[in-house]
Amino acid sequence: MIQVRIASRQHKIFYGWVVVVVGFVNTTLVTGLSGFGFGTFVVPIQETFGWSKAAIAGARSLMQVEQGLLGPIGGALIDKFGPRLTMAVGMFLFGAGMIFLSQVQELWQFYLAFVIIAIGSSVGGHLTITTVVNNWFRRKRTWAMAWAQSGLGIGGVTLVPLLVFFEREFGWRWAAVAAGLIIWAFGVSLAMLLRRSPERYGALPDGDEPGQTAEAPATNVYPTSLEGRVDFTVREALRTRAFWLLALGSSLFGMVVTTVMVHQFAHMEEGMGLDRASQASIVIVILGAMNSFGRVLGGWLGDRWSKRILTAYGMAIASASLLILAFATTMWQAVVYGVLFGLFWGIAGAPANSLRGEYFGRASFGKILGMSAFVVMPGLIGGPILAGWMADELGDYRLAFTIFGILTAGTSMLVLFATPPRVPPRLIGGRPPQLEPRSGTRLG
Repeated sequence: MIQVRIASRQHKIFYGWVVVVVGFVNTTLVTGLSGFGFGTFVVPIQETFGWSKAAIAGARSLMQVEQGLLGPIGGALIDKFGPRLTMAVGMFLFGAGMIFLSQVQELWQFYLAFVIIAIGSSVGGHLTITTVVNNWFRRKRTWAMAWAQSGLGIGGVTLVPLLVFFEREFGWRWAAVAAGLIIWAFGVSLAMLLRRSPERYGALPDGDEPGQTAEAPATNVYPTSLEGRVDFTVREALRTRAFWLLALGSSLFGMVVTTVMVHQFAHMEEGMGLDRASQASIVIVILGAMNSFGRVLGGWLGDRWSKRILTAYGMAIASASLLILAFATTMWQAVVYGVLFGLFWGIAGAPANSLRGEYFGRASFGKILGMSAFVVMPGLIGGPILAGWMADELGDYRLAFTIFGILTAGTSMLVLFATPPRVPPRLIGGRPPQLEPRSGTRLG
């Protein structure tokens, strides 16, 4: 097992937990500064340039185009160059994009800044972290994913108030510069701590000792005893119903998440009349805190209950809570939305990524996740632009939030039908797989 030296003594600490800490900080930076943080820039930038909400939201959607296109490429880069170099280069570009944002004068420059931000945050962010955590954990995968991704909520708790403070005291341009410097200081340096997989260092996933976990023979059913030892190729994964249903459900739910991140701050500030520093920021802090708690709770539950059911119902309830924000008129109603959306978004988060790892294994996980990002892309692109256009035309976000909340709450239940895929024929002696039986041990 990889050992970590603490206070000049050797303690056997499984290095996978160091990877999780890096993932936590990484998701804090990426989500706090380009996710939740984007929403804090919408009103100040609109006041500076007079651009429409749809035009500003288009830059966030452009990020999703880049991230979707880069998904398959990012997976290949991780396999070829390793996670350290991939994350370091990505975080450097992410920081450079934020600093370039501070200098924009034209709309095309604004879009170019977000192209750079998208490339950096995609290559150095979620894809890399999720792939590496999946490599280091098997039985404890959901728990590890939960802690790594809990930084997503912490980004809202810590970095959004910091951005709002800088925007109020020094202007949005200096806030963007500060964000870029923070990314360079923490994101690039922490990338050096990543390691590709435990086997390369004489360890096993979860810190197991050799011979501690028994191998199970492959059958046409994907039993939990395999614990992710069945590895699908990208081609095999693309032929499964589970891949497409999970990707479609993620696309629709992602449409809600990106729309909320871009527009919730503007809605609370302009549509509800909440003060950006003392009220709207507090709602985002509460949402972020509940999201982090929900991810840890989802990670704990996901290793004990059905990950598929947790993901589906978490997505549905979080989406439905958008209706509360749509018709909220008071601070306490916005807080109720923040609690529900943050909690159930978090509960759905860790099991969703862990589910892909259990279904498709570790060998091609980065590439499979990258292909999923390509499928998810349309929902992430269209949501913010459509909501911004509707707000420009109607004067508020109520109708957009209502439509998105109702639509996604229902269609996210498609994840319930994403039952475990059958093991590829090559892994069961070349025999053609049988129809999935109605009974037997299944994952999720």
